[in-house]
Amino acid sequence: MTESIVPLGAFAAYGLLGAFLLALAERLVPVVPSYGLFIFLGSTLAERPIDLVPLILLTTLASTLGAIGWYGIGYALGEERTHRAVVRYGRFVWLKEPLYLSLAARYERNAFVATFVGQTIPVVRCYLSLPAGILALPLATFALAVFLGSALWVGGFIGMGYGLHTLGWDPVRATILAVIGLILIEGAVVWVLRRRRQAV
Repeated sequence: MTESIVPLGAFAAYGLLGAFLLALAERLVPVVPSYGLFIFLGSTLAERPIDLVPLILLTTLASTLGAIGWYGIGYALGEERTHRAVVRYGRFVWLKEPLYLSLAARYERNAFVATFVGQTIPVVRCYLSLPAGILALPLATFALAVFLGSALWVGGFIGMGYGLHTLGWDPVRATILAVIGLILIEGAVVWVLRRRRQAV
């Protein structure tokens, strides 16, 4: 598992530029679980609390630009071609048709809230931009919602990484253990939700 982190370390060696490029790539090419990236960046690139500010701002900006990229793809392809592409290729990038249709339906209720909240949900945060582009939502409003939601997601995990670093944890070990813990929590939440649905 340690060797899988090494490429991240190579990018992180470029400091804020490397962090920016990694955050942009994470949004364009989904990494599961993506929060491992930000925990690692927080534990390696933030030596002091003041270092968190530019790191969070730049990675949030990169994440927002990546979301705008997906928005552009949805806008350019249109509804029919995007839907066909999801049906045919979506399973290869964790975007199955039911999830895609669910994301599109969320925009019919409240696009800003759906975009904002969606930035804090794994996988969903990557692909929520597709239906936004298809529906041609106002780009400025969309970008603002993405930026604010991403700031919570990115900032929270970078802060976690920084906290583990200040406690003396090795960055790689801290990232691996934190990711394992978060995956267990996610699994527990999904299990509880499924049990409740079955009970209803």
